[in-house]
This record gives sequence, C-alpha cells and structure tokens, in this order.
Amino acid sequence: MNEKEQLQRIQELAREIIETLLQESLFNRSSYLRDSVEHLANTVDALTKIQLDQDANVQDTLRYTITKMRIARNAMQHEKETKKNLA
Repeated sequence: MNEKEQLQRIQELAREIIETLLQESLFNRSSYLRDSVEHLANTVDALTKIQLDQDANVQDTLRYTITKMRIARNAMQHEKETKKNLA
C-alpha cells in the first residue's frame, strides 16, 4: 500500500467508526466516552482529508480538529473524575 492508499484506508476506518456509533447504541453507559470516540474519529477523518488534498480550508479544519480534540480530552477527564468520585 502506498501512502495515499494508507491515508484512504485510515479515512475509511474513521468513517466506519462514525457510522457505527450513529447506528448502534454503543457506549450507552457512558455518553462522554461515546462522544470522545466520535470526536476522535471525526478528527482523523478531517486530518486525512488534509493529507489527501481534499480540503480547501486547511486552517479552518485544523482549528476544528483542535476543538474536537479538546472536547474529547475534556470528556475523558470528566469520565475519569466521575469514576474516581464513585470509588
């Protein structure tokens, strides 16, 4: 597989994760973790678009990516704190 094919495969996997999350009731127990996975998958998809030159607004996409990563991190920290407080 060359680089472009690998990036396309990464993009396919990210989209598959997103579709699965939308179709299935995965992570019902923890919406924070579900949202984190969704944000991370969207981020991977956005970054592969940049690498594959499919994105006309790279700066906007990078800002979007940083925002999604922060949301995912915050959600995971919230879950960690919740778990810690229950113990």
